[in-house]
Amino acid sequence: MPSEPVLTISLDFELLWGVRDKRDRDSYGTNILGAREAIPRMLDLFEKYGVHATWATVGFLFCESKEELIAVSPELKPAYQNKSLSNYSYFDEVGENEKKDPYYFGSSLISEIASRPGQEVGSHSYSHYYCLECGQSVDQFEADLGSAVAVAQKRGIKLKSFVYPRNQSSPSHNDVLRKAGFTNFRGNQRSWVYRATDGTGQSLPRRALRLADNYFNLTGHHGQNTVEIDGLTELAASSYLRSYSVEFSFLERLRLQRIMRSMTLAADNNQIFHLWWHPHDFGNNLDENLTILEQLLQHFSRLQQTHGMISKNMAELA
Repeated sequence: MPSEPVLTISLDFELLWGVRDKRDRDSYGTNILGAREAIPRMLDLFEKYGVHATWATVGFLFCESKEELIAVSPELKPAYQNKSLSNYSYFDEVGENEKKDPYYFGSSLISEIASRPGQEVGSHSYSHYYCLECGQSVDQFEADLGSAVAVAQKRGIKLKSFVYPRNQSSPSHNDVLRKAGFTNFRGNQRSWVYRATDGTGQSLPRRALRLADNYFNLTGHHGQNTVEIDGLTELAASSYLRSYSVEFSFLERLRLQRIMRSMTLAADNNQIFHLWWHPHDFGNNLDENLTILEQLLQHFSRLQQTHGMISKNMAELA
């Protein structure tokens, strides 16, 4: 248990790589370009409120060019039975560099993140690797992770914190993380609704319950303590910051109150509150999303004053 209550924030920084098996530039490009605008504004808010955060970054985004993207890629690639899951299958549509293809490259954004106080650049694997999908192996994950570590080191960044893409993890994959020098990873919320599973396990009832849980307390408040597992510190998630929805705008107050109450309960019990989301979640309705975020950070400031709550990124907390 920490000596004081802690707010930790982690962001799954992916750009189009995080959704490419389901969407493309035409269907989701607005969100991806919007994320590029959202990131500096989120960083400004974090700096304003003294908030430290971990940006779990897909390794592809470090690359300066398509040539480097190919050169750094491991020889041993994920052999998913569902070929559409492999981001290597989309290399043909990738542009030459970040200037020409802002959907797939992000080195300038990584530099901006790394330059800000309290911001950690972590890992979201090299290729947005799915650890529980049929066909992949632990050896393939180890190769993927090797490329992620190498491309980050090339930019002077030592990776310590890991977030599993789509929250798919297992003890054997944790062992690979530890051997690669990681100190911690983000675990899932403590409810069967959030249990790690492959894509086929994401049933409609589970997804519906997770949606409803954003507005109503169905699974608990999820204040956490650190847990040592497989030689790593597990920092379990407390809440996902769902993007603003025009369709459900009449419920926005409930969503905000749900998170604030959980933050307060974590502060009351000297626990960690771990909030996470994707930058591209803010890509549409940017102003509305940033307003919600600032209200949560203002609540954190109140808890600083009343409960001594502090902010740490994942590496600091581990």
